[in-house]
Amino acid sequence: METKGSFTPISIIDKKIGICVKDASRKILNQNELSQRVCGPMMGEMCSKGCMRFYQQLDECASLAQGMVHYKNTDIESTKVDAVVVNDGEFITTFFYPLQEDALIAQKREEYFREKGLTKSEMRVMELMLQGSTNAQIAEQLYISKATLKTHINNVYKKLPSSFKHLKLR
Repeated sequence: METKGSFTPISIIDKKIGICVKDASRKILNQNELSQRVCGPMMGEMCSKGCMRFYQQLDECASLAQGMVHYKNTDIESTKVDAVVVNDGEFITTFFYPLQEDALIAQKREEYFREKGLTKSEMRVMELMLQGSTNAQIAEQLYISKATLKTHINNVYKKLPSSFKHLKLR
């Protein structure tokens, strides 16, 4: 397998994705560096924070306990992440990717929307859609009717590539 510089592809992933492995009793068996930064070093301890909050909700329904569950744009110890919790019956493994919303990302997104011809109102709607807001929340936050919101969204769909069409009104 080819490497880039001194990094192997696995070491690159290891730096960008938090990984924590627990046994069935929730005792932490292994944490990578990112997991330790987000949740604190907890090797050998019983975990009751972070991703286990999600898992405890699933644990209430035994038929759902085993398998894989994806959580988008959620919090682990005050860090916004996308996370996957995998239970194979023996181990509970969490993979999470910290989401970073910094000024540079927002600026690039705004420039892209401007290039595509979105109006200021359409850009505000898109920002809220990308944050996962429902149509009712967007209309309330922008003080517009649902009909006006639908007009903005239809205009956005006409101006942006089809890859944005997965963002549906909720």
